Amino acid sequence: MLAPKVSQPLTNTAPYVTDPCSALPISEIEKVGGKVKGTSIAESIVGKSCQWTFDGSTGNVSGGFYAGNKRGLNSLYLENQAGRLSTFQPHAPVEGYPAVVYSAGDEGAGSCALAVGVRDDLTYTVNTQLRTGNPALADPCKMAEQIAAAEITRLKAAS
Repeated sequence: MLAPKVSQPLTNTAPYVTDPCSALPISEIEKVGGKVKGTSIAESIVGKSCQWTFDGSTGNVSGGFYAGNKRGLNSLYLENQAGRLSTFQPHAPVEGYPAVVYSAGDEGAGSCALAVGVRDDLTYTVNTQLRTGNPALADPCKMAEQIAAAEITRLKAAS
C-alpha cells in the first residue's frame, strides 16, 4: 500500500454513503462558502456526493463518501504512480486522517479536489468549483479542508 494507513477508521459512514446530503447541515457549508441556495445528489461510478450550490452564481462544492472505490486513498497514489494525475499533493492530515489534493487535468481558479482517507477502503472527497464573489475563491482547498474537517468531527462525535 502506498497511501498512509488510516489508524482510527471511521465505521459509521453507511447512512451518508446512501444520503450524502444528510452528512453535514447546510449551516456548516455556509460558514465557509456563503449562502447555499440548494442541494442535489450527484451519482458517479464511485458513489454519491452532495452538491451544495451557492447563492448568486458563486459556484458549488460537493462532498461524498466514495464507497465504489474499495482502495480508498491508495487508489489516488496508484493513479499518480501510473501518471494519470496532473496534480498530486499529499496534504497535512485532516483531523488526524491522511489526505491528498489531486486533479486529472481540471485544475483552475476556484477548483480543488481533496480526498481524505477515513478508512483504508474509503475516502471522503470534497470538490470545489467556485466563481467570482465566493468568499473562498482565493483558497478553495482551505474551504475543502474545512468541510472535510467538519464531516470528520461530526462522525467522530457520533461514534
